[in-house]
Amino acid sequence: MAATDNVRTGSRAAYAGLVFCALYVIIFVVLSRIPDEATAPQAAADFYDSPGERRMVQIVGVYLVPIAGISLLWFTAAMRHRVAGLAARQDELLSTVQLLSAAVYVAMVFTAVAILTAPAIGVGIGTITLDDIGADRSLLVVGDSILVVYALRAAGVFIGAGTTRAFKSGLIPRSVTICSYVLVIVLLLTVARVRAISLLVPAWVAVMSIFVLVKRPGDRPAGSA
Repeated sequence: MAATDNVRTGSRAAYAGLVFCALYVIIFVVLSRIPDEATAPQAAADFYDSPGERRMVQIVGVYLVPIAGISLLWFTAAMRHRVAGLAARQDELLSTVQLLSAAVYVAMVFTAVAILTAPAIGVGIGTITLDDIGADRSLLVVGDSILVVYALRAAGVFIGAGTTRAFKSGLIPRSVTICSYVLVIVLLLTVARVRAISLLVPAWVAVMSIFVLVKRPGDRPAGSA
């Protein structure tokens, strides 16, 4: 395969990043419907007693989340491929950190969603009763904490490493780099358990996917070092 074919192949893989973004928004909307620990027991019982609600949660947990995680890993590979084609010299340390932090982030999202969707799946297959859910929903706190605290810390490292490599290679301009670093600070230092903050991750991935798709070796954006 020619070098130009390799460049095109790497850039096309960035479409996986856009797939991740679309799926994450759907996942976020569905997870927001799941009763949290503050929801009244009767409201929670009504939610889990609804076959339609349970089916929607099951589809997200069993199908959409795994596809979204795989898509993010494909995007990470595409971005590393593009940076390798643009950079005069590879930073192996940052490259490794970017890959590992992406894998840790995906693993944490998988774990969190598995916990959050377990009650709906359990009721659906008959291993959990509505009384069980009403008696103890402490696991939902654990799942939510993993999703909006620990996973976002890993995402901050992922975005920080990816931003540094992208800027050094000339993939992104200085303005995007500065905005990305502000995002990293938010993800690493925020203490609020607000799920909406997690939407910052797919937003960054969407921007980077576009740059990977349109940027070609030999072109350097204005303002890059």
